[in-house]
Amino acid sequence: MSTPPYDGLRRQLVRQLRERGAVRSERVAAAFGHVPRHVFVPDVAPDDVYADRSIAIKLQDGVPISSSSQPAIMAEMIEMLELRGGERVLEIGAGTGYNAALLAELVGPPGSVVTIDVDDELVRAARRHLDDAGYPQVRTLCADGVHGDASAAPFDRIIATVGVEAIPAAWIAQLREGGRLVAPLTIRCQQKVIAFARTERGLESDAIVDAGFIMLRGGATQAESVALALDEPGTTLRVQSAHAATVDVHALTRALHARPRDAAPVRRIMIDEVWGGFALWLGLHDPGFCRLTVQGPAAADGPVPNLAGGNGTQYGVASTLGVAGDGELAVFAPRGVLDVVVRCFGDDRGALARVQRAIAGWDDAGRPGNGSLRVTVDPAGTTHAAFGAQRDPA
Repeated sequence: MSTPPYDGLRRQLVRQLRERGAVRSERVAAAFGHVPRHVFVPDVAPDDVYADRSIAIKLQDGVPISSSSQPAIMAEMIEMLELRGGERVLEIGAGTGYNAALLAELVGPPGSVVTIDVDDELVRAARRHLDDAGYPQVRTLCADGVHGDASAAPFDRIIATVGVEAIPAAWIAQLREGGRLVAPLTIRCQQKVIAFARTERGLESDAIVDAGFIMLRGGATQAESVALALDEPGTTLRVQSAHAATVDVHALTRALHARPRDAAPVRRIMIDEVWGGFALWLGLHDPGFCRLTVQGPAAADGPVPNLAGGNGTQYGVASTLGVAGDGELAVFAPRGVLDVVVRCFGDDRGALARVQRAIAGWDDAGRPGNGSLRVTVDPAGTTHAAFGAQRDPA
């Protein structure tokens, strides 16, 4: 099952996860040190298996539709679950089965793990991997994850390893009061991994981190946002669903080809602050909030500024955010290594002023981020998000 080279690679991975703070408890460290990830991705080179990065396991038209998640975010989410042993756990998104094996290690023989996926091919592979790795007790189920598993409810913990636009009401109903749910949830066009406590009122957040997960396939939950294809090849504009009907994609495409105008932010704001806190503030305060993305050759030399940082354009993707107005766009563009400008496309009809007001309001409020975001979900699955007081650090 496990050879010495794999053992050494696993120990190295655990050290890395500890150093970045993703692994914080001895029990989670022991689980990552014991479960053989290479059994779950058997065709991947050992150094890649135990690197701290995700591994695509199924593509559709060249785009990943399932993956073995990055170990760091897996560890973070498992820590958020606060497993003590003996819990009944439901996992949405079977993937390779690796995460389910980690959960099984942590709940032990008194507990149970059910993992669900809508893709029969993935479920069969996960079942094989779990058996080969020594976890026959994990139950695999091919079904639409939106509906959970009513036959095995109630659960003490629910974890989703796929993104959702809204928390399905079935998950809330199948989680016992006092239980915990951890899921990547879209809030104003942005994905946040949120840990919720189940109360008599529904779900209440107590920890939030940034991440990016493949979205849930199968039956759709209510759409919080929608991606609109602009006439420019490979260019999409993601806006809040309630705002989509007011967006003229042809006018915005024409605006992108107009001469842009750059304006300095009313208060200094750096690239990491745009993504790290201000984006959500803007999304919560302006219905015209948008994410503008271009894929393909135009990412390198097209009109969309790349605020993603790193080598985004090297991989054929450029991305930024801002406000979509009436035939105009006001989005952020990098200025140098750290700073930004607000780049405006189309006639000035107020989008720049809206962005500037939001920057000033965010700055006056103390530049809040994930630590002061409060998210609640009522039993019907309706999400409410607002900024409150900063949480005390753990």
